[in-house]
Amino acid sequence: MSNSSGKPLKLALVAHDAKKDLMVEWARSHADTLRQAQLFATGTTGGRISDALPDLQVTALNSGPFGG
Repeated sequence: MSNSSGKPLKLALVAHDAKKDLMVEWARSHADTLRQAQLFATGTTGGRISDALPDLQVTALNSGPFGG
């Protein structure tokens, strides 16, 4: 999957604590599309998505309170 300039699509996945379960469910329902993109996520969100969908390549950054 690429953007309009032909470069690979890059997505950042960020969820407030109360919405992390919803983000994981969203990722599950869009996993086929997400597999084609470069994914970045804040620490806990990225960890939760990776645990639920280990075949997705997610680059986990710092958690929100630590600059993520």
